[in-house]
Amino acid sequence: MSKVRILSLDGGGIRGVIPAVVLEYIEKKLIEKTENPNARIADYFDFVAGTSTGGILSAFYLTPNQKAGENGPTTKYTASQAIEFYSKYGYDIFNKSKKWGGLARQLFNAAIYNPKNLEGILMTEFQNLKMRDLLKPCIITTYNMQTKSSFFFNSIEDEVDREFYVRDVLRSTSAAPTYFPPAFIQNQKNLSSEMINIDGGVFANNPSLCAYAECRDTHLKLLKRETSDAENRNPQGKDMIMISIGTGGGRFQLPDTKKSNKWGLLKWAQNIPDIMMDGSIDTVDYQMKQLFDTVRDPDDGKTNYKRIDFPPKMKAIYSGNMADASKENIENLKTAGQIALEKANEVEEGERTLDEMIDLLIANS
Repeated sequence: MSKVRILSLDGGGIRGVIPAVVLEYIEKKLIEKTENPNARIADYFDFVAGTSTGGILSAFYLTPNQKAGENGPTTKYTASQAIEFYSKYGYDIFNKSKKWGGLARQLFNAAIYNPKNLEGILMTEFQNLKMRDLLKPCIITTYNMQTKSSFFFNSIEDEVDREFYVRDVLRSTSAAPTYFPPAFIQNQKNLSSEMINIDGGVFANNPSLCAYAECRDTHLKLLKRETSDAENRNPQGKDMIMISIGTGGGRFQLPDTKKSNKWGLLKWAQNIPDIMMDGSIDTVDYQMKQLFDTVRDPDDGKTNYKRIDFPPKMKAIYSGNMADASKENIENLKTAGQIALEKANEVEEGERTLDEMIDLLIANS
């Protein structure tokens, strides 16, 4: 049986440039290795999970090409166009949308950025595309403030009374507390039902474990894998390949932590969102490594899980502010993406290089 191929994309605002650079490389390698100029990311993954900026990237890679001919590409966008999205719109989403005002304004409205530009851009790019229209099974995370619970927008909804526009889903998953105000959206199957959502990064900034659990609970046929009757079941860890890509987190600035015992309410409020959204990233990576370590490939002893990120021990070459969309910082993030790629293709005992993982994606297509 072919293994289920999973892509997981972290949150991180404008730092989504880093995974976008990595995925551009993967797509170009897929084109080169398959000798198919129309090969796309969506063609070589069976399931995608994204949080915040990772959710936006997920939608880019899975938006169908409505004008595709018999031999045309399956998706509307190339991986290169996802990078262009940040270069083209990053300044409008963040820098241009920044609200001005001092402490008095923050006390009454903590959101730093006006969401109007972001909402307009999402409407332009995705219009009335719905989650069920995405090319492959996909989950995008958010936190529902009304039910006080995590929520997964799912492109293969098994509940007939739920349907959401992609633009609303992306507005929800990117509503990072203190950055953007919560998203007020409607279920298109029940317009009287309103959700009030914030960034899924508050509980799953690295959605790898969510992706793993969702695939374990998803029927193979729903993942669009050909199966025999004997294999007509849910996949286990040994049946999976996962590439998880980070956004170079952990670089944000905190005030003098030695004096944190004297921080007031405002200082904690200003810093707790970054602490919360960054805190679980490494923990989830550790858990995933432990899971996949138990099901190493019997032929070569290597793991089918690959985590790619800017090296945590290397000095940052980009701003720790995930809303810094200046031209200079975007170029620095592109360079950081190239460094992450170089690290991903270094040989480490028991792990596959990124190029070897790409070969696995093709072999299991």
